[in-house]
Amino acid sequence: MKVLVTGALGFAGRHMLAELRQNGHEPLPVDLPAAVAAQPEAGVVAGNIMDAAGFRALVAAHRPDACVHLGGLSFVPLSWERPADYFQVNGQGVFHVLEALRLEVPAARALVVTSAEVYGRFASTFVVHEDSPLAPTNPYAIAKVAADHLTRLYARHYQLPYLVARPQNHIGPGQATSFVAASFAEQVARIAVGRATPVIRVGDLNAERDFTDVRDVVRAYRLLLERGRPGEAYNIAATRPVRVRALLDLFCQIAGVQPRIEVESARVRPTDHPPVLSNEKLRVELGWQPQFTLEQSLRDIYDFALRAVQAGS
Repeated sequence: MKVLVTGALGFAGRHMLAELRQNGHEPLPVDLPAAVAAQPEAGVVAGNIMDAAGFRALVAAHRPDACVHLGGLSFVPLSWERPADYFQVNGQGVFHVLEALRLEVPAARALVVTSAEVYGRFASTFVVHEDSPLAPTNPYAIAKVAADHLTRLYARHYQLPYLVARPQNHIGPGQATSFVAASFAEQVARIAVGRATPVIRVGDLNAERDFTDVRDVVRAYRLLLERGRPGEAYNIAATRPVRVRALLDLFCQIAGVQPRIEVESARVRPTDHPPVLSNEKLRVELGWQPQFTLEQSLRDIYDFALRAVQAGS
């Protein structure tokens, strides 16, 4: 299949392109004009989901067989500072994508990626299934709920092959350092090569999160695009919650450093209890299981961070 991938230059987008190529598909990478201009060697098509007419013209010109919609704003805390942007890009932007596909290539399959955030961050300690209530607790999550409902509504009302993925936190090489694992890896790497004093600045190390390797996540996306049931939503999660402290301990062990830990108030988020997502539906229907252990993911993240630090970036 020729697969249009929005947000192709982003963290998950780059891994998605590799997953598609490795499995016989032809990716059609799309990202914002400014991002494409900054990396012309990447061979990415310039497109903006907020330009409805322009995005429809792009779809009409390239006529993809499928679409994985990854483009959007992803850093949850920032949604409190820029709620209008998050509603527009993560909500209205999805409408523009679905309309372009519906009008120009109605037979194309579409996977819209929302988030585990749709279930809320003060959820029950019980494992959450796809039919559990949605209870968003921040502007980012509200926009994702809208995108989630809209995608499944289009599938039902127009009888189109559209479906939704709800991934839990994912980590892996190449993630922005605004996210916890990449932040720890960069700080530890700088200490290991002598470019920083042996101090790690952290938020709440006792918070628990369920981390899934991004390469496992994009494999799930590819399977859903190939064989997922239209109109359905699918959780994607390793279902192995760990304390954030465990990540830091493993990074320090990998690097062979013993830094002092300093808590920074700016890094501490309000105490919450994000749900543990069931991955049973994905396992039973598509045979998906996580292939990367947490330790392997962290080793790869650290190796990526170390190379970046050594290169001076």
